[in-house]
Amino acid sequence: MAELPLPINHTAEAIYRAIKARGWGGDNRGVAMSEAANECDRAIWYALRWATPRQEVDGQKQSRFDTGRYWEDRLLGDLEAIRCDVQRVDPATGKQFAVELANGWLRGKLDALATGIPEAPKTVHVVECKSHSEKSFKELLKHQPPKGEGLAKSKPDHYLQCQLYCLRHGATRCLYLAVNKNDDARYAERIEFNATFALAAEARIERLAPSDKVPPRLWDDPKAKGAFACGWCPDKGICHEGAFARVNCRTCLSARFDSGANVFCTLHQRGLSYDEQQRACPSHLFLPDLVAGEQIDADPEARTVTYRLASGETWVDGKTTK
Repeated sequence: MAELPLPINHTAEAIYRAIKARGWGGDNRGVAMSEAANECDRAIWYALRWATPRQEVDGQKQSRFDTGRYWEDRLLGDLEAIRCDVQRVDPATGKQFAVELANGWLRGKLDALATGIPEAPKTVHVVECKSHSEKSFKELLKHQPPKGEGLAKSKPDHYLQCQLYCLRHGATRCLYLAVNKNDDARYAERIEFNATFALAAEARIERLAPSDKVPPRLWDDPKAKGAFACGWCPDKGICHEGAFARVNCRTCLSARFDSGANVFCTLHQRGLSYDEQQRACPSHLFLPDLVAGEQIDADPEARTVTYRLASGETWVDGKTTK
């Protein structure tokens, strides 16, 4: 006899729905600083172009995001409790510090600026707060200075965030403050600004953002021994399996990426709002590098482009086929 399915927990499901409803699952206008450490240029380019199907953020995942913000507030409160001067909002806007680099295409939000840090009371620090699982927190401790290489080794993506915030605010130090969510243990590390490293990361995004050419794959064979990250990459379908990209203005060959994370339509000769970019228009044509095939014909008057796909099938991209 087959086992009966477990009963649905309606209360928990209702809570998850409510949590999901208060979140935001839209596309980033640029590259999030938390994602800029991705070593794959192609993955970053796909993210800029909104090429991959949007990842669903369910209630449980949104709750984890909320927990991170909860701990951010508590950790900044810890600094205030030891009499640090903590500046949580930008006085120019009255909101959290928005950070933009690479002509606006590299984006993030700074947790705070602080002085009075015990190791260097007079130095202005940018502050980055993170909450960690038990396993992740142990990795921090494993590489803790002075015996280890610190955050650069244990969490290179977090290290890059610290460097970019220092670059934007002209700070020489970042205070990385973390908590173990299992037992409330705290971790603090002062990060020295590395201008060469930060400027190279910014220059990389400046190079990728305006390009209408897809960068080379990091791995041609996603099953190669070193290509384990390809296995869970959300871009795997487009990158390796011939899937089509999403239809939006950023995947269109008429889109031009301008400074300030703005998109200009060269067909209609105007700038596009965020919502307009999401919708696209009937004249959408894919950037050729987003089609898994060989271009064999084009008709500018009809605004169509013909491709021979990897399967051997002929496909016509254009308003008459949409």
